[in-house]
Amino acid sequence: MPLRYAAEQIEQHKKALVDILDTLPSIIVRVDRDGCVDLVNRRFELFSGVSAGNALGMRIVSLIPQFADQLEKVDQVIDSQAPMEFDKLLCRKGSQLSYYSLEIYPLKSEGSAMAVIRIDDITEHVRIEEIMAHTEKMIMVGGLAAGMAHEINNPLGAIMQNAQNIERRVSSGIPANLTAAGEVGVNLELVRAYLEKRGIFEFISHIRTAGARASNIINNMLHFSRRSEPQIESVDLSEMLDRTLELVASDYDMKKIYDFRNIDLVREYAHDMPPISMVVQEMEQVFMNILKNAAQALSGSGKDEPPRITLRTCLAQGMAVIEIDDNGPGIDDAIRLRIFEPFFSTKEVGVGTGLGLSVAYAIVTKGHHGTLKVRSKPGQGTCFTIELPALEAC
Repeated sequence: MPLRYAAEQIEQHKKALVDILDTLPSIIVRVDRDGCVDLVNRRFELFSGVSAGNALGMRIVSLIPQFADQLEKVDQVIDSQAPMEFDKLLCRKGSQLSYYSLEIYPLKSEGSAMAVIRIDDITEHVRIEEIMAHTEKMIMVGGLAAGMAHEINNPLGAIMQNAQNIERRVSSGIPANLTAAGEVGVNLELVRAYLEKRGIFEFISHIRTAGARASNIINNMLHFSRRSEPQIESVDLSEMLDRTLELVASDYDMKKIYDFRNIDLVREYAHDMPPISMVVQEMEQVFMNILKNAAQALSGSGKDEPPRITLRTCLAQGMAVIEIDDNGPGIDDAIRLRIFEPFFSTKEVGVGTGLGLSVAYAIVTKGHHGTLKVRSKPGQGTCFTIELPALEAC
């Protein structure tokens, strides 16, 4: 009876150990010094596609060859009795790229020549780290942009004020002007006629118009780069999209690639949209990334029809829906499935970081509890759809 009881206890402990190993989110494998498998958990079966029964006795390198370089060091770990760790191992499964950490631990039991391998999927951690690094960079760039905008505001104000003063100093309706003209023997009306004949007033008008536009751009830049804690605001979506269009159109790098003045910007805004709750700076970054990608795609489309970007808004089932639709070359399914991956880019080296859309995806889905989707077919353009909770749904 005691022997039978002991056997039952051993079986229960074995089952408990298996249950614990299968519950862990990590891939767990026990191997000997030759790398032959002695034990695996359920997570390993799901990752490798090989059942525990078939994996026993096989070399671990043949079962998960994507980690072959690291797994070949099992004997070194056993001999040295010192664990080895490998971080941010890039692994491709089909069209998906993932990051993994791999650790090899020597078993400490006396006389044992075995090791335990633990593998974890750290893709989400790497994604968050990269987003944080990109955010820090954006904060720094935003601070520089804000400083430059403040510095530009002073001379710009002087230009606009002096242009206005020039118009006032030749006006015949101001007595001081008539007095000064009489003192030097000049007919002010003839001076004005000459200035009009030579288009001087038109030049001054262009200076003031360009100055006003520059001032508007600077104000938008200051709003976008405002250094403050993220605050959720209630905004008019139409006004925000128009302001973002002005920001993108004034981007110098974008003008070198494609001038927004040559793109037909179609606005199809719903008139019954309620205010939308969002962190304005973050969502402006999302819209800017998508609009820049659309403009860059249109610049190399080679299509005969005029380039066009359509912005649509509507309310659907308590969600504010924003569509940014272009008539560019479109993308195939292989690219579409990976378009939100960090560092994935179809642009030349040095043109893009591959982080723009992955950051946008994180902002929309994690920061605003919304969705970001893309639909596209080669030759049929691309449409990004953003859904955000509307205040009516709160």
